Amino acid sequence: MLTPIEDFFNVITRTEGPVLIDATTPTRVTVSGVELTDWLDRLASLFASAGIVSGDRVIAVFDNTIESALTLLAAMRHGVTLCIQPPDTDRAHLAEMEAALGAKAVINATRKTISQSLLISTDRLSPLNRLTPERVRPSFPFTITFTSGSTSTPKGIVHSAESYLSCAAAFNRQTDVTERDRFLNAMPMFYMAGIFNGILAPLASGASVVIADAFTTTAAMTFWRTIAREEITAAWLSPTMLSLVVRLDRTDKKLPSHMRRLFIGTGALSAADAEHFYSTYGLVPQQSYGLSELLYVTVDDADTPDFGSSGIPLDGVRLTPEKNGPLSISTPFAFLGYWIDGRFHPHSGPFVTSDLAEISKRGTLVISGRSDDIIVRGGVNINPVEIESLLALLLDGRRYCILGVRDLSLGQRVILVTEGSLLSQARFVEAQMLIRRHPGRAQLDAQTHLPSIPLGPTGKVRRAAVRALLEDSK
Repeated sequence: MLTPIEDFFNVITRTEGPVLIDATTPTRVTVSGVELTDWLDRLASLFASAGIVSGDRVIAVFDNTIESALTLLAAMRHGVTLCIQPPDTDRAHLAEMEAALGAKAVINATRKTISQSLLISTDRLSPLNRLTPERVRPSFPFTITFTSGSTSTPKGIVHSAESYLSCAAAFNRQTDVTERDRFLNAMPMFYMAGIFNGILAPLASGASVVIADAFTTTAAMTFWRTIAREEITAAWLSPTMLSLVVRLDRTDKKLPSHMRRLFIGTGALSAADAEHFYSTYGLVPQQSYGLSELLYVTVDDADTPDFGSSGIPLDGVRLTPEKNGPLSISTPFAFLGYWIDGRFHPHSGPFVTSDLAEISKRGTLVISGRSDDIIVRGGVNINPVEIESLLALLLDGRRYCILGVRDLSLGQRVILVTEGSLLSQARFVEAQMLIRRHPGRAQLDAQTHLPSIPLGPTGKVRRAAVRALLEDSK
C-alpha cells in the first residue's frame, strides 16, 4: 500500500506536461510531471554531497523561485526537515537558528548570495546522479515555520508531510480543484500560504503551478494580463492584494477566459468588498480561513457563496465558537507541536485560537476579530476590525489601523493610526461622527501617524509592531 507521500508523487508523475513553471526569469525553467522525481532525486544527491540525509534538519532560505519549490518537494520525498526562512534573513540570525535547531546546513534557494550555504540551482543538477529515496514516514517533521515573535519569543510551528497532504486533499475535494487547473503562485514562498496554498495543495490534485515574483504593486497593475498570458485558472490572494488589484485595474474589467477560481485567505474579506468584486468581474472571491498551526480550516462555496464569511468547514473539522471568547478548532490536519528555545513541545487536542467567531445560520464561519485586539474603553468592548470596516470608504487609499492605548480614566483610548500624515481636523471629526452613529457605544478618541505602518508578508497590518513603534516614539 502506498504512503501519502508516495501517492502524492504518483499523481504528479502521471502528468506529461509542465507541473512547475518559473515565470520569474526570462529563461522560464519548466519541469514536467514525468521528470519531476528525476529532478528531486538529483537534488537529494546534492543534499548528500553536503552531508544532508534523511532525518536531518536544515535551514532553508526561500524566495519565489523554482529552486525553492524543488527544495520543498525533495525534502518531502527524502525525509529532510526544512526550517524555512525569508530571503532577507541576516547571516547572524541564520547561524543562531542553525545552533538552536541542530541544523546540518543552510540551504540557499534564492538568487541572493548567502555565505556558508549550499546554493540550490537548477544548473547544478544535470550532472548529478539520482539518489533513490528510502521509504519516508508521512508523520516525519517536514517543515518548521516561525511566528513573527513581535510580542513574545518566536515559536516554530512543526508540520508533518501527512498533515499537508491530507488537508490539501480535503480542500481540493471541496473546491473541485483538479489536474485541469493551472495556479498562479504570487504568495511569498517563505510564508505558509506560498508553500502550501501555492505549491503543495495544487500539486496534490495534479494541477500545475506558475511561480511568479512575490506580489507587489507592479504585480497588481499587471495581474489580469499575467492571468491571461499564463492561461491561469486559479490563484490565491490576500484581501489586501485583492484590494490593490481592483484599485489599480485599468482594463475593461473582462475576466480572462481561463480564470475560474480566486481564493482569498490570510485575512478577512468584507462582504462589501466581496460583493463589489463579484459584481465587477463576475467571479466569486472564495474566502477561506486557516492558521499556520492548522492549515486550511474552512472555504466558501463558489456556487452559493456567503460573502463576509469564511465558508464551511472541511471534512473532519469541528468548530466551537465561544460567546465573547475565542474560537476552538478540532481538526485532523493540526501541527505536530511548537519548537521553542531549542525544545519541541507536542500539541494534542483542540486548538484554541485568538479569533472571535460565530457560525451563521447557513453554517458558515464568520470571523469578527481577535480576542487579543479587543479594546476595553470605559468598560465597553470595542472590536477594532469593526471600526476599520466602517472607516474604509472614508479613508479610501490610505493605510491605517485602530489600536487601543492605555488611559488612566478609561482603561484604554481608541486611536486611529494613519500612514504618512494625520487626517485633516474636519476629516477626523467626520470619522468620529461616523463611529458614534454606529450601534455599540464605540468612540474614536484621537489620531496619530507613522511614516510607515508595518505589514506582514501578505499585506496584513502587524498591530503589535505598530503598537511597539508608537511606544518607542513617546
